[in-house]
Amino acid sequence: MAQRVIVCVALLLMAFDLCHGDCKFVMKTESECLEKGISHSVGSMWKGDDCYSCYCGKVTAICCTEYIQPPDVSNSCEIIFDKRLCRYKTYRKDNPNILCD
Repeated sequence: MAQRVIVCVALLLMAFDLCHGDCKFVMKTESECLEKGISHSVGSMWKGDDCYSCYCGKVTAICCTEYIQPPDVSNSCEIIFDKRLCRYKTYRKDNPNILCD
């Protein structure tokens, strides 16, 4: 039964990773998850560094990004990641005060 759960979780995480963004596993003990020295109890969710949403499950712990890579932009635009808003923005190269469409 435990093996079936682990396989299902792994497949779900792979599918989530392919369609959503970047994911990383977090250190897991029997009773807690540790991310960058901070302890989180099983069942808890938290915001990690660099716009990651994290979950501490019974079997595994994982953090995934909340953003998706922007599509290709024209050569006249530049893509910049806004860590405060956890999203990409595109600005004109000739005038960084103007957003691209």
